[in-house]
Amino acid sequence: MAGYFEVTLKRSYNGRTDSVIGTLQGMGLKRPGTKVYLKDTPAVRGMIYKVVDMVSVTPKTGTPPVASKRELARKFKASGGKAKKSAAQKSAQA
Repeated sequence: MAGYFEVTLKRSYNGRTDSVIGTLQGMGLKRPGTKVYLKDTPAVRGMIYKVVDMVSVTPKTGTPPVASKRELARKFKASGGKAKKSAAQKSAQA
């Protein structure tokens, strides 16, 4: 098995069943052109197989790239602007 997959959504959700839309959203694909990196597991392979006609898949080896600054900022904003502290930071404060 490869280390991870680079999955890009090629087609729109329009006219698709709720099951297919749920699968795409579960993979993190929101709009055409969206690219996500997914770990190579049997569950992910099943999801890709279900929507193979709508996505472009490239197997990669190694570790997936780090999230972009935009993605990190979006996650930070979604969490209410509160950064989570690591165990090392918590112990350093004590």
